[in-house]
Amino acid sequence: MIRELLTRVRLVLVRNLFLRKTRREMDEELRFHVEQSITARVAEGIPVGEARRLAMVEFGGLEAAREDCERQRPGWWMPGLAGDVRYAMRGILTHGWFSAAIVATLALGIGLNTMVFTLVNAALFKPVPVPGGGRLVSVMSNDEAQNSRNITMSYPDYADMKVQSRQFEWFEAVDNSRAIVSEDGSAPQMYHLAKATTGIFEMVQGKALLGRMFEARDAMPGAAPVMVIGYGIWKDRYASDARVLGREVRVNGLPATIVGVMPEGFKFPNGFDVWMPLQPTTKRDDRPLWVYGILKPDTPVRAANAELQGIAGRLAAKFPEDKQIGASVLSFHERFNGGNIRLVFLLMLAAVGFVLLIACADVANMMLSRTLSRQREMSIRTALGATRWRMIRQLLIESVMLSTVGGVMGLGLATFGVRWFDMATKEIRPYWIEFTTDYRVFGYFAGLCVLSGLLFGIAPALRSSKPDLMGVLKDGAYNVGRRRGGWLSGGLVVFQFALTLALLTGAGIFVKSLMSNLAVNPFIPSARIMTARAVLPETRYKDGDGDARQRFFDGVMLKMKAIPGARHAALVSDAPGLGSNWQPIEREHVDAKPEHRPVIGEIVVSPEYFETIGLPILRGRGLNETDGSAHHGAVVVTRDTANKLWPGEDALGKRVRLTGDDKKPMDWMTVVGISADMVQELVEDQPKPIVFVPYKFLQTNNMTLMLDAEGDPLPEMRKAVAAVDSEMPLSEPFRLDAAVAKQVWFLKVFGKIFGGFALIAMLMAAVGLYSVIAYATSSRTQEIGVRIALGARVKDILLLVMRRGLLQVGVGLLVGLGAALALAKVMAGLPLGGAGPVWMIFPVVAGMLALVGVFACWLPARRAAGLDPVKAIRCE
Repeated sequence: MIRELLTRVRLVLVRNLFLRKTRREMDEELRFHVEQSITARVAEGIPVGEARRLAMVEFGGLEAAREDCERQRPGWWMPGLAGDVRYAMRGILTHGWFSAAIVATLALGIGLNTMVFTLVNAALFKPVPVPGGGRLVSVMSNDEAQNSRNITMSYPDYADMKVQSRQFEWFEAVDNSRAIVSEDGSAPQMYHLAKATTGIFEMVQGKALLGRMFEARDAMPGAAPVMVIGYGIWKDRYASDARVLGREVRVNGLPATIVGVMPEGFKFPNGFDVWMPLQPTTKRDDRPLWVYGILKPDTPVRAANAELQGIAGRLAAKFPEDKQIGASVLSFHERFNGGNIRLVFLLMLAAVGFVLLIACADVANMMLSRTLSRQREMSIRTALGATRWRMIRQLLIESVMLSTVGGVMGLGLATFGVRWFDMATKEIRPYWIEFTTDYRVFGYFAGLCVLSGLLFGIAPALRSSKPDLMGVLKDGAYNVGRRRGGWLSGGLVVFQFALTLALLTGAGIFVKSLMSNLAVNPFIPSARIMTARAVLPETRYKDGDGDARQRFFDGVMLKMKAIPGARHAALVSDAPGLGSNWQPIEREHVDAKPEHRPVIGEIVVSPEYFETIGLPILRGRGLNETDGSAHHGAVVVTRDTANKLWPGEDALGKRVRLTGDDKKPMDWMTVVGISADMVQELVEDQPKPIVFVPYKFLQTNNMTLMLDAEGDPLPEMRKAVAAVDSEMPLSEPFRLDAAVAKQVWFLKVFGKIFGGFALIAMLMAAVGLYSVIAYATSSRTQEIGVRIALGARVKDILLLVMRRGLLQVGVGLLVGLGAALALAKVMAGLPLGGAGPVWMIFPVVAGMLALVGVFACWLPARRAAGLDPVKAIRCE
């Protein structure tokens, strides 16, 4: 007690001396007191090395006291702040390896967060890169009768809304179509065509690279057809020849003149290659138009939405075709990047937020362990009169500085990650999404640096700023530190393992969905089947001319079967795994009312389709050449479809019928065969029933050609098509396995991202647990030495050390299980498809994480079990 009182008095005297001495005198005084401290400890029997270490700890407190005294001198610009920054920098540099570990951990956390926010900002928040992009909106119609919120608009409705609306600066429409561009001397090619109103370019202030854009007279009745081409066509098809202006080509078999070339990168509004003027129509029940507008400044989307809903209501009351047809206005990002895409990006942002929280917990544990060595320093500063706020501020400044340095280093990681994601999605993402930084990204980055520093620094600062002076001087810093704050370190470890379990679960769901989707339909020789789409232009193959369409496809089938090495050839509207046309189906004597009819996936096929893909017919027969002709209506359904449409009954001989585009029922068709099950919708958790319809029955103009052959049969397929129609190109050529893989690209990309986040989080959690156990073990060195000296066995020491860590791991896994279940429930609403039950993922992930935790506990336990008891007992 007397020694403690003398120490306090000595520190007060030193503080008073500091206030009256120069800086050199202060340094000499510090050295004198350090030498005195070393001499006194050696006299007490403490080894010289240990006495020197303890004296230097005390020296740190005296030096901080000097800093406090110097701050009280007049002339400071901001009293204390510059000194705190200087002191924090000195502390960071003094403990170089410790600071480097913190910086590396924070670089991972902040860098990954900055990377993901850059992606999320580009996909969801950053305005479309056109003038006025922040006010660009998409306008769609609503069919309230069918509860459909996103249907295209008729030209008369568009024209009425444009005239009556007062909330828009621009209001333009586009008919999304396809263009087969052909001319003498060049092979025909298919491009993405926009038939647009003449103001479409002016709306986004587009400027032609060559020639001109649309003029009002181009849309007048009887005007000569003109077209504006994109930079890609000009470069690839016309070799960047400026003489392309004025050239006459054929578009879907009709002549048109090229009048302009748009600059590189211009594909507005949705990835178009060719633009032609939209001709007005008068049919209100014909709804092919996508409408885009730019709001007036300071006009909210909700105001425009309310206005157009009012206009749509008046049109519905006036025109029978518009009955129950409404309107909706959404921002460009909400329309095209909303729904599940938005949810996936936000999930990714939440996942990387978990990584940052784990990193902060890791750093907080490291900082807590360092507070042990600073207990004497803080006690000395308290004795010299430093306020608690002064010490908290200094420690938080040090934390923020560490966080900022880590963030700056993390920018390199963020740049690399953004570039990787950009390359991984280059061929798939919409053209308007540019993964670049802006003020939002930099603001987010700066906020992360500050908030992360405060987050991981606040607990160690609060703990260090309230030292137990008597306890430190009486029991030593190690004993005091062990008694105080152990629960906090353990809680941080529990937090880390809980978040890591949730991340690993999310990554497991993505991986399972990817593997399930890639493994669908194993009976199909997808690596051998080449697919390509043929879309017949309406100008030469009209809706009413079904015979012309059938002649084309029949001729192509004969040519493909004659290709050398061809095993099988077939036609299908949608290849396996690539979707289908959904529509209600009417069952004879079952579905009296339209609203009770089930929705099925309609697949239009040729008779050779089942043999080409290897789909067996279980009962009945497949389709033949006469099926689909007059009075020969026939369909084939899968076994699952038969059970769903006619549960407990025999489906063979049942009759069904579809609804045509004119909303009138078509002819009845008889179920003649039941095939094995197959997956047609990769990203649907509950696939719709499938019905195979003969292509002669529907005579569609859009079919996929399938050829089972070795090597690359695509050139021969092109020749086969050209032999039937020289101006018909093939588009979307893919091997079937590549087409399926492209269909689920997002599972592969996001699965890698979630997996990477989870592995980093698991590593951080393991390191955090190891550091806590290692620190706790080092503080119990004497106790362990005594136990070993008294005969404790190795397994007893292992259990003693590992018990606390294993308890933390177990609690963390239990808490994380709840978070993982919630995450799995959210991801169940995503279009992952094929995931099925995910309950088996939980034990696998938990077991893997438990093994990592056991290993992290075992390392310091093994070291403790090998201690020399004599050296351990003599250790302070």
